[in-house]
Amino acid sequence: MKIWKTAAAAVLVLVLLAGLAGCSLLGPKGTYKSTGALGETLTFGEDNKVTGELFGITLDGEYEIKDDTITFKYSTSFGLGTTLTKSFSQKGDSIWIDGTEFVKQ
Repeated sequence: MKIWKTAAAAVLVLVLLAGLAGCSLLGPKGTYKSTGALGETLTFGEDNKVTGELFGITLDGEYEIKDDTITFKYSTSFGLGTTLTKSFSQKGDSIWIDGTEFVKQ
């Protein structure tokens, strides 16, 4: 009987982890392209690194997701930096930043 309880608990943990795979608690990973008119691309990597590309210009930075917001911190090669906080949600292969959908590539 104890083996069955242990097996059931292990299956439950795996199901919960699989459910979290699409959840914003884990954050986006990979490349996402905007469905908006500008067609910007965001690539989310390990250690909260992000690369944004728009009109051939690429910026590397970091991101942090807290509750339903995402904060981007970018710095340029000539020393200027910027921090942007936007609304954020995630479902399946899409994320939404300030209402604009980005689809995983």
